[in-house]
Amino acid sequence: ARILGIPTDRRGRHGAEADDRSAGYPLRRFAEFGILPGYEFPSEPATLRLLGDQHEDAPITTSRRFGIGQYQPEAQVYARNKRWRVVGLDPASPWNPQGEGQGIQYRVCSNCGLRYSADEPRCPRCRKDEPGQPYPAAEYAGFAAVRHEAPILDEEDRYPTRNLVRVYPQWNTDVVGRWTVGNGWSLRLSREEPVWWLNEGRPPTPNDLDGGATILHPEAKGYLICPSCGRMLTVPDDQGARGRGRRQARSSSRQRDPYGHSSGCPHSGMPPTPTAIVATGKVEVLRLLVVVPSRDWDCQTWGLSLGYSLRMGMLRHFALSDNDIDFELEEPWETTIEGLRFQQASLTFIDPNLGGSGYLTRIAEQFDRVAATTLKHLDHKGCQTACYRCLKTYYNQRHHEYLDWPSIVGDLGGLDATKPEQRPLETGDIDDPRPWLEAYQAGVGSPLELRFLRLFERHGLKVEKQVEVAPCNDEPPISVADFVVSGKRVAIYIDGAAFHVGRNLRRDRFIRDRLRDGRPPWRVVELRARDLGRVKQIADEITRL
Repeated sequence: ARILGIPTDRRGRHGAEADDRSAGYPLRRFAEFGILPGYEFPSEPATLRLLGDQHEDAPITTSRRFGIGQYQPEAQVYARNKRWRVVGLDPASPWNPQGEGQGIQYRVCSNCGLRYSADEPRCPRCRKDEPGQPYPAAEYAGFAAVRHEAPILDEEDRYPTRNLVRVYPQWNTDVVGRWTVGNGWSLRLSREEPVWWLNEGRPPTPNDLDGGATILHPEAKGYLICPSCGRMLTVPDDQGARGRGRRQARSSSRQRDPYGHSSGCPHSGMPPTPTAIVATGKVEVLRLLVVVPSRDWDCQTWGLSLGYSLRMGMLRHFALSDNDIDFELEEPWETTIEGLRFQQASLTFIDPNLGGSGYLTRIAEQFDRVAATTLKHLDHKGCQTACYRCLKTYYNQRHHEYLDWPSIVGDLGGLDATKPEQRPLETGDIDDPRPWLEAYQAGVGSPLELRFLRLFERHGLKVEKQVEVAPCNDEPPISVADFVVSGKRVAIYIDGAAFHVGRNLRRDRFIRDRLRDGRPPWRVVELRARDLGRVKQIADEITRL
């Protein structure tokens, strides 16, 4: 009856009709092999078998890149009106690697933090060739959970498990397109690029590091999972037990295997090895590459706000679903071009669809229109930083505190102002970084600001750079003006992409209106690139105030 998919109740009585939730239902099997249309399954899913459930033979599924976080060991899962706790791997799952030596070995770059294959001679992103210790990662995707209805004693247990999955594009494939876009930034499109979704577990505590606990590496604990029996293992702390007094006697089976393997496991008695959980894929990747300051500035607020804003603009402009484009901020790393050392960051957009949907090419070719759609999407009332209408989603919860769309409106305006210009594939990813480096050295936020500064100096207008301003003298600052005229309450804003060191304060229209309504009021001057030709006129007007 089970093979045919005919359900049985607890007394063994057969139902009248077959149930397609059964693992043995023939039509389901035909659908899984692509013979029978009408059923849809994730091409590479992650599954969770609910042990003891009435429909245990029908695991719940989700996309693998999400499942390795949602179903990670020890996670709490709410499914089928019950609370469950993940206890390890599902031995019956076809989505777990079989046999010894499965999985990948990877290294952690000490310069840029990229996780990359141990077979690579150097880091493919920053090109540093310092050797490092390899770490194991397994492509586990079938997990098992048991009922866990114990009372919630810790407030943190009321919330879902923190998403620990990080995305690591591998930078080791051919580039099929390059463009120069607004703000002097660059786009880089690669196809069939390996991307890793990596779950290394929670970071170790200071006690773990000081006490010599079994961990994956200094930044992550990893998971102690037996690849044979699938159980979560533990390492007994005999030294700690001796410090507390007499150790309790163990049973003979516990003495033979103190780690928690199942009976009959071929690895019984063997200590566990920490491992990461990984999902891999070859996908299309579009990067927005930016030269950024090496000094202290708020990279996460800028990068995450701009990246998630552009992602929403892409989805709106091309009417895509939320699962069609992923975003990842690759935080600044040091690179060298023609002897110049500078910090580079990447806003990385990933098309996770198998084989690619082709939208990233169209997005690159229409990047100015995407930026315009993004600005239109962000133009809404009642939101001062970010909300679920504009930027916040379920999947970017860990970044909600950094999202602040008003702080990147200038960057979007610069992208909107210039049409993408296609570049030869043979050129590098970054144009000459000198204009940005000279601007940072002069203490301003962009090459455009530097051009205005030089013109102000030529025409005798004395200004201070990057000044915190407040509506009233007795109030805290609410914004950073690009320039303030010495001795006058005149704030000058250069609209466009710019990076400002120190506190990340807003520069949007709402803030500027507050300055105009201050006591005494500020005179706010807003300039764009098209105003470069009339700086003398502007300087004369300000001098007469």
